[in-house]
Parts: sequence; structure tokens; C-alpha cells
Amino acid sequence: MNNEKPTDIEEKVQELFSQSINHYELYEYDKALDCLLEAEILEPQNGDIQRGIANIYLMLKDFEKTISHCKSALEINPEDDIALLIYGSAYLQQGDFDKAKEHFQKAEKINPESFDVNFNLGVLHKNLQNFKKALDFFQKAESLDPNDVFTKYSIAETYEDLDKIDDAIKYYSKVLDLSADAYPIIMRLSELHYDRKEYDKSLKYQMKFLKLYPDDHLVINNIGYTYLKMGEIEKALEYIEKSIEINSEFAHAWNSLGEYYEIKEDYKKAMEQYQKAHSLEKENPEHKEAIERLQKKIKEK
Repeated sequence: MNNEKPTDIEEKVQELFSQSINHYELYEYDKALDCLLEAEILEPQNGDIQRGIANIYLMLKDFEKTISHCKSALEINPEDDIALLIYGSAYLQQGDFDKAKEHFQKAEKINPESFDVNFNLGVLHKNLQNFKKALDFFQKAESLDPNDVFTKYSIAETYEDLDKIDDAIKYYSKVLDLSADAYPIIMRLSELHYDRKEYDKSLKYQMKFLKLYPDDHLVINNIGYTYLKMGEIEKALEYIEKSIEINSEFAHAWNSLGEYYEIKEDYKKAMEQYQKAHSLEKENPEHKEAIERLQKKIKEK
């Protein structure tokens, strides 16, 4: 027989719930789950606990248990929009977009001004490649929480999907305003500017990345190659050779060095570097194409 008073039970449940949140924020999902399962024994009809358990099972990819606890939460409170979002997310992650949409739309009817509802609907429509609808939902989510980094990132990605690169660059830059060291965003901005032949802008972001990771041989080679494109070939050589010094097995750096010598019209040295790149990465057609291109150039001389 349980001799605990109701207030003691409530205090214990609250303590377990707080511990669960602490573990969750540290990505200790198993420990967070243990706390909530213990709390569930004390208060099985607590909708917050049922929803919390469902959410952790979602993080652990146990979709059957996620759905089971979402059902329990919704039996307690049919208007629980967050439980509906977790429910829909379990289907979304399994690729069942119709069922995900059904539950997300139920959540939207209950709470149309919810940031989480609008963000999740944006994710759904992005998966369905309904990019304009996705953008509408992400933009509404942004209006509800202007400082959310993931929303701005999602908007930037969606603008890329819509081939609106100026807008994508604008939003990736907004992500950096909120998270200056977000290195994947720094690299994406450098790539987008490079693709548009805006080499000086691309270089600015590559240098920013290099400050964060000064021994990254890939980025160092990219800087060298960008200098090649800008016609500053001696600066290019400095970075390409540094990339090789850090990682002599990196085929792309040898290919870049080959291109440096090809620009200098030292075709013998250029060929040596292209062949070295090919020997390190035979499956990459880029190196073989460089060899064939140079052989043709030599024959035409």
C-alpha cells in the first residue's frame, strides 16, 4: 500500500520531471526516460508525463512507443497540440507523410499561432517538395520567434530549393548574425558565392572558417584554388602546398597544384601532379580528365 500523501507524490513527480529535463538538455535520453517512467508510475494520468515519454521515444526512434504514449496523452487531453506534433513527427520520420499531415493539421486547428506547429508544417511541406508552402509556414514561424536559428536556416535552404539564391544568402547571413561560429553555414556561403564566381566574397567566408579550423587541409586547398581562379597564383601556391603538407594523401590538393603548374605552362610538372592525384583517387574522373586535357594541350602545341 502506498502511504505517500498526494502532496508528497506531486512533489516527487515534479522533482523527477525536472531531473528528466536536465538529462534531456544534456542529450542523456535514457536517463531522462527513466525519470519519466518512474513519474508515470506515480501519476499515470499526467498528460505532461505521457507527452514527455513520447517525445523521448521519438528521439530514440522507437516510433511504436512514441505513438502509444501520444495516444495516452491525447486521451487525457484531446487538445494537446504538442502531443499531436510528436505523433505526426513519428510518422514523418517513417516517411508516412499523409499521416504526419493529418496530425499536424489537427494541431494547427487547435493552435494556429504556435511556433512549433508552423515550423513542423514547414518541415512536412519541404519533405513533400511543396517549397512555396514550406516557405509560408517557416516565415510564419519566424514571425512568432524571430531569434530561432533553425527557422532562419530552414528558410535559407528553402530559398535554395526555389533557386532564389540572393534570398538564401541573405538568410544564411542572418543565421551567422545569431550564431557567428556556425561553420556549416560559413562553408555554404563560401560555396554559393564561389558558384556565382564571386570569388572575393567566397574567400571572405573561407578565411572565416580557417580561423576556426586553422589545420583543415580541405579548406586550405579551397582557398588556394580560389586564389587560382582570381589569378593570384603565387598566393594560391602558398595555400595549396600547405594543404599537401598537412595531408599528403589529399588528391584534390595535388590536382590544384597541377592546375597551378598548368597555368605557369610548366606542363611536365603539371602532369606529375595530375598523375599523383589520379594515383590517390582513381575513382574520381576529375583527375583523369585533367590528364587527358593536358595531353591534348601538349599535342596541340
